[in-house]
Amino acid sequence: MEITNITVTKVSTDSWGEFVEFPLVTVMSKFDEYNNADGDNPQARRKWMGPVGDVVVEVETDAGITGVGVGNWATGSIETIVDETLSKLVVGEDPHERERLWDMMYRATIPFGRKGAAIEAISAVDLALWDIAGKEADKPVYELLGGPVTDEIPCYASNLHPVDHEKLEREAQNYAEKGFDAMKLRFRYGPEAGRKGMKENEQIVKTVRDAVGDEIAIAGDAYMGWDVRYAKKMLKRLERYDMEWVEEPVIPDDIDGYAEVREASNVPISGGEHEFTRWGHKELLEREAVDILQPDIHRCGGLTELLKIDSMASARDVPVIPHSGTNPTLHFIAASTNAPMAEYFPIPEWYKERQGEQESTYADAIYANPPQAEGGTVPLPETVGLSSATNPEALEHYSVE
Repeated sequence: MEITNITVTKVSTDSWGEFVEFPLVTVMSKFDEYNNADGDNPQARRKWMGPVGDVVVEVETDAGITGVGVGNWATGSIETIVDETLSKLVVGEDPHERERLWDMMYRATIPFGRKGAAIEAISAVDLALWDIAGKEADKPVYELLGGPVTDEIPCYASNLHPVDHEKLEREAQNYAEKGFDAMKLRFRYGPEAGRKGMKENEQIVKTVRDAVGDEIAIAGDAYMGWDVRYAKKMLKRLERYDMEWVEEPVIPDDIDGYAEVREASNVPISGGEHEFTRWGHKELLEREAVDILQPDIHRCGGLTELLKIDSMASARDVPVIPHSGTNPTLHFIAASTNAPMAEYFPIPEWYKERQGEQESTYADAIYANPPQAEGGTVPLPETVGLSSATNPEALEHYSVE
């Protein structure tokens, strides 16, 4: 089999719906013009996130099999990297040689890569190659990885937004009633909001804990919006709520900060969503900077690299709970003994009520068969390959020239 062509489609962040406009702390919250903590600047995140959220890469072969992979974010840079560099390396090659092709792509992009857009582009191509392998074998990819280790995948509800306390309480209760044993909230404030912001962050956690009781696991996401000093103070206040983890308390390059925060806190620390390749995650592990590793299959280097990251984490008894719960991610989790659950993004009931007859959009809008949770679990993907078929109408609607 030979790779004959690669095509790329850029997808607008509009496909992620209005959730990017809700108030929460982010890595950019320290700048007033990009801060929407009080909900009065809904375009704050769109202004720095850029127009492109996902990039769909299709790898065609002379056997008539086309693999689909998605690179996440990078504001369209993935298209340029695939067109100008990666396509020249892989067109004409055997798609079965995934390890060799990954190494070629990584080495060729070292002068401008190693992290960020180049690795996200490699991720998309790598996922397309795995998709080809599954389709050729007429099997789900997790069958190629040694078979499933579970019949269904536990997941946590990851859409608790602090729009107001009443909605937050109602949504948390709704998720618990639907069978989710775990859920993740977003913090609203960072250091720029001072003690008043710290009090509100604590109230957000208290609201959720009071709403669901002691038996439900609660995590929180700071999305890189804190610093070490603030994180240590904030986590001290949160210890009483028995949180499962706090995610990305500092920027990803501050690994010393991660380690310092983890050492000072009884709340488990997670990170890795914005880290890349086995080498980046190896440093997090060796420095004992995190209790939970959260690589993104669409960013870290694809499935080929995620398998290596998982092996390193497993050897250190650090669980891998990947960022995002796309179908390709589920294939990985299904075959790993070190990945206990998936992230899942239910649409909040209050948001559905607000939308009325209008169709709700969400992060998986471009996929033909996005995961659907039932009773706090998602079934194993049944389709062959990585179950990454796209929704042509949504793709056309959200595509960016």
